[in-house]
Amino acid sequence: MKFGFVKKTSGAFILALSVFLFASCQDVVFDSIRKEVKLEDGNIAGDIRAIVRFKDCFYIANGGIYYKSQESNFYGAWAPSASPIPTGQTAQVIKLAADSKYLYALVGNTAENQKEGENVGVSRSVYYSEDGSEWHVIESLGTKGSIPYASKQIVYTYIFCTNTIDPANRKAYFVLNDRQIGKTNKAYELNGPNVKELELAPVKPDKSPNAGTMPFSAPTLYSQSCVWFEGEVHFFHSTACTTNETTTKPATMYYYGLGSTLYWDGEKKSETGMVCKQGFKALACTADFLIAGTTAGIKHYVLGANVPGAEAPFSTNAGSTLGSAYIINSVLVTNPELNEMQTPIYASIVYTGNGSSNSAQFDHVGLWAFYPSRGNWNRE
Repeated sequence: MKFGFVKKTSGAFILALSVFLFASCQDVVFDSIRKEVKLEDGNIAGDIRAIVRFKDCFYIANGGIYYKSQESNFYGAWAPSASPIPTGQTAQVIKLAADSKYLYALVGNTAENQKEGENVGVSRSVYYSEDGSEWHVIESLGTKGSIPYASKQIVYTYIFCTNTIDPANRKAYFVLNDRQIGKTNKAYELNGPNVKELELAPVKPDKSPNAGTMPFSAPTLYSQSCVWFEGEVHFFHSTACTTNETTTKPATMYYYGLGSTLYWDGEKKSETGMVCKQGFKALACTADFLIAGTTAGIKHYVLGANVPGAEAPFSTNAGSTLGSAYIINSVLVTNPELNEMQTPIYASIVYTGNGSSNSAQFDHVGLWAFYPSRGNWNRE
């Protein structure tokens, strides 16, 4: 009898546990369904590496260039802008940057490889514009504006900017790096048709690109991003960095991701950083969250006294639409002084491989936006 009681009890327990687990799974499924929304047509597709503030507009590059007014935060507001690519030339706009007066475009020039039957990269050029419409090549970079790309030793080119809300603090930079220390590595501050070559901060040749004390007060051959903080520019070896600057107050903190570790400094400083499972690609602040674009989707971390805390689930559909199948290359918050649910936010996504093995969808690649009036993320 005792044995029978144990069997019956165990069976009842297993049945109850199964019902509980089924109900829990159903809750997750139903929660995901509740957050699903009808997708808008994706009009801004492609690999978008940055969302740049220039004058009173936002600009992006996806092979061409699109822009919108900073006040036009609604679906359908993006419009194509004039391209710096000369008529008849096969090229793509790779990335943009801006300072207080000029918009800059890094252009990849290609040529047909008749043997392979495909276009291959041959050079890079940097263009500048005062209005986003009329473009001119910066002839002092490379040979009359042409920087060889296809060679035995690939030349890496990085263009980036402080991207501050305050136009007075916007600075733009260009780094040329052939990964051979002491060779043709150069860094420039851009100023329209003129460039100022900067002295590179030293990086030991026996160290990895991420070695050294961060941030650097001058660019290195590995610099890929920067922030303006307390009257100075700080340079980083990753693309993920931001400050807590708002439309009404200067920054009191800056944040940067290095691989899978998040750091911060300013009024509060991280000692060892916060280690996460994914690699950081982009960062942006709201009043209540630090939003991170990563190699495994969009994340956000609770901000308490401007210090990042635990990763939190989204109350919107961000976790499903910009999920772990995608790389989030850029994020921009329109009004960082507001809470996440109160401000327009933009993010761009891509994926690696063909997408078939990780549930990624090709038509999701491109620009996405969250608008408070809509209450969800959707394609732009």
